[in-house]
Amino acid sequence: LLDCGRCETMAAPTKSNAYESKRSEVNELRTLLRSREVQREPAKYREVVEKVILYMTLGVDVSRLFSEIVLASATRDLVQKKLVYLYLCNYSESHSELALLTVNTLQKDCRDTNPLIRGMALRSMCNLRVPNLVEYVLDPLNTCLGDSSPYVRKTAILGCVKIHYLDQMAIQDASIPDRLYSMFHDRDPQVVANAVIALEEILATRGGIMLTREVAHLLLNHLKQFTEWNQSAIMRILLRYKATDEDEVFDIMNVLDERLKHANAGVVLAACRLFLELTESMDDLQDDVYDRLKTPLITLMSSACDEISFTVLQHVHLLIKRRPHLFVDEYKSFYCRFSDRSYVKAKKLEILTDIVTSANSGRIIEELTAYVTDVDQEMARLSVRAVGRIVLKLEDELQHISTVLLAFLELDSSYLTAETAVVIQNLLRKYPDFADALVPQLFELADMEACADEPAARAALVWILGQYGDLVDDAPYILEEMIDNLDQELSSTVRLELLTATLSLFFKRPPEMQKMLGSLLEKVIADELHTDVHDRALLYYRLLKQSPDVARDAIVGQQGSVESFVDLTVGSGDTIFKEFDSLSVSLNQPSDAFITQTPPFNIIGNPFSEPDLDTTSDDLGAGPAEGFLVDAAAPASDSFVQSSHLRLVQRPSIDPASFEQKWMQWEISAMIKDIVKVVPTPSTAHDIEKAMTKYGVMLMASSPPSDGVIKFFFYAQEATASSAYHLVEATLDIGTRTFSAHVKSGNQEGPLFAMVLREALSYAHLIDMDLM
Repeated sequence: LLDCGRCETMAAPTKSNAYESKRSEVNELRTLLRSREVQREPAKYREVVEKVILYMTLGVDVSRLFSEIVLASATRDLVQKKLVYLYLCNYSESHSELALLTVNTLQKDCRDTNPLIRGMALRSMCNLRVPNLVEYVLDPLNTCLGDSSPYVRKTAILGCVKIHYLDQMAIQDASIPDRLYSMFHDRDPQVVANAVIALEEILATRGGIMLTREVAHLLLNHLKQFTEWNQSAIMRILLRYKATDEDEVFDIMNVLDERLKHANAGVVLAACRLFLELTESMDDLQDDVYDRLKTPLITLMSSACDEISFTVLQHVHLLIKRRPHLFVDEYKSFYCRFSDRSYVKAKKLEILTDIVTSANSGRIIEELTAYVTDVDQEMARLSVRAVGRIVLKLEDELQHISTVLLAFLELDSSYLTAETAVVIQNLLRKYPDFADALVPQLFELADMEACADEPAARAALVWILGQYGDLVDDAPYILEEMIDNLDQELSSTVRLELLTATLSLFFKRPPEMQKMLGSLLEKVIADELHTDVHDRALLYYRLLKQSPDVARDAIVGQQGSVESFVDLTVGSGDTIFKEFDSLSVSLNQPSDAFITQTPPFNIIGNPFSEPDLDTTSDDLGAGPAEGFLVDAAAPASDSFVQSSHLRLVQRPSIDPASFEQKWMQWEISAMIKDIVKVVPTPSTAHDIEKAMTKYGVMLMASSPPSDGVIKFFFYAQEATASSAYHLVEATLDIGTRTFSAHVKSGNQEGPLFAMVLREALSYAHLIDMDLM
């Protein structure tokens, strides 16, 4: 240990040593890839390629091996080709200048005799995602759309969508939509389905594909030949089709009827939605349609896994809100099974309380009573609440349910006592005349100690004592004990109820309550920790001081019954019903509550639109840093334009040091090069800066004209959860009228941000760009 030289030898390798080690390993891989001996043995050659991919997946930069890997694609080994294609797709976006090297190789493979190689090569070309290479992809793409192999045609169709998001005009100029329309008559069902779905996405901003009678009938007749996912997607597309007459509606429903018997939940729910959409305006058929959907949904709910069962139950509940009588006779289907998950059981309890009627209430209450003894406390609590919902809905069951609730109290369970107390409070709010029979028995079976950990239950019992304390002999003494231990009561809700209950009982039993009331008011007014209770006590004290009669009228007043409870009201769910067979139903909220639309992903058939953004907030950033050449005449906040390609913050902020650090670390993710329409002058730089600022792309620094070239550094920040930055180095060549830019991004959205730059220049009429 005293040998310093030995200590140095045993020391852990530094970060720089690890970097050099990785670098030497990459150089070793390059040597192996170039080795003639390795190339003569295909197995060893593939092992080296596999090692390159392994390093790539571990985060090691092996982009320096690009040329060697391109050469490795010249093989008949499918596994090696897949590995090479994976490498090319991974590095093409960040090394767009190297991606051009792969085009010739991929184009050659697109003409291979093996359809698997043709398909893989085309898929890899479309996955390069380099806008400058689109022109090289279009010819192979058009050729493969007419390929003899269905696999290649399917791959080509999906490639059309990928190219569409890179260059929409290129797809239109190449007449790709017309080719896809013609493929609706392809002999392979999967090709037809891919063509329909791809064309629907490409034409999303125009409302989707044109659903003529011929197209709709073609898709319906081939529906059962498609895969399950495609069946669901195509039935959603068919929602837009409007039948010409009732006979056609019946013909379509006859075709769809078989889909209701499908084992896949997505297919069944899509068919249900199409049934409902077709008969939306046919009131005389609505009940028959709902009856037809009932059996498939119950079958699916009973036979599927818990997750799908819950989704189906959510859709069933939505139908019940429209037709409460629909599942009245099928109430046994919603009984909880021992193996059901807790969320499925909870949903079934909700449905049972919504379909309960006088005819089936006895059996449902009996079933719910059995759930109260469940080992799962949450399930037991929900069961007690469900019984309470029934009594508020059916007055005829008041006597029966009162007996059941008192039986719950005899079980001597703290959480059951707590839930029962809350239920009885609601019961008395709606049926106050029943207090004489219920309240005395309640306080014989329940006390405050049983609800020590349940503030809501204590508040309910205190409220009952305040309203019906004249029916309980010990009511003042129960409240007195709580007043004496007020310091231990932490719940503001219980304190408020205790204050109101004490005052209410004071007007009914003044001799017993006068001293307690004075003690409570003194304690509460002196305690400023619970300000709402403190203020309420001051109000009551001043009312009493003004006039006891006025205080009685204000606090007690005329007590009537509560006719309906807001949290128990069953709505029609019209907003969510419009999104039937979607995540909105499962989450029980409209899609705009949990989805922020961001391109290029789009809702089929609905063009992308940005929500209104609050541009007056001061916390969006402070603009460019000081000490740089910036545009002094920045536009006002009302001139901000939100791009349709990528949502950006209006006024991002980044300091020069962070800008430089990120620029040195990040790789180039996109490049643009455009010809400026007007003859550039030094003042054109101001126009460019102003156009960029309008779109939220701020200037970090710019240089004066040097040799006819002006250089800019811009930055922007996404208005998304990631808040990723995008950095730009741009040049304006006055002599050649060329504007070029290199983009570096903190995520994978660099090509989309490049489109924002072009959109800003087009908006200022500096370049030509046709935006859809």
